[in-house]
Amino acid sequence: MSLEIRRATPQDLGLVGELTAHAYLADDLLSPEDEYLDELRDAVGRAGVGTVLVAVDDGQEGGRQVVGTVTLAEAGSSLAEIAVPGEVELRMLAVAPDARGRGVGEALLRAALEHGTGVGAQRVVLSTLVEMRAAQRMYQRLGLRRVPARDWSAEGYSMVAYTIDL
Repeated sequence: MSLEIRRATPQDLGLVGELTAHAYLADDLLSPEDEYLDELRDAVGRAGVGTVLVAVDDGQEGGRQVVGTVTLAEAGSSLAEIAVPGEVELRMLAVAPDARGRGVGEALLRAALEHGTGVGAQRVVLSTLVEMRAAQRMYQRLGLRRVPARDWSAEGYSMVAYTIDL
């Protein structure tokens, strides 16, 4: 797999929204009736208030294909759930099910950390569902640490928080 991580173009955003929703549904994290799917599909809205990155696989048969995405939100934006001033929040990291296990999530996370450094943030924060164990192992492997004081829950979902100083 030959990956390019870049900012999403307007042409990418429809696919980004569907990829994000599909990834969450494939892991049985949401039901097809869950209202949060509308937010996951709204990559155009996310791009208007945050930074949407994509992982593009250059080695796919049939040409380049978006295989993953992550959104970054600065503190105070409508996307930020736990970020405070000086932090960038990572949101909606998603990898296409058929591209998992090939370093896409790690490449996106590393690019998100670089983005945080580039905008002068002091740290990157994120929340993840308790059930997202594979993602949590990746976060820990790359140096993020749990911050239980910032855990939260809403609408039946329990979220655990991670952070890393830049």
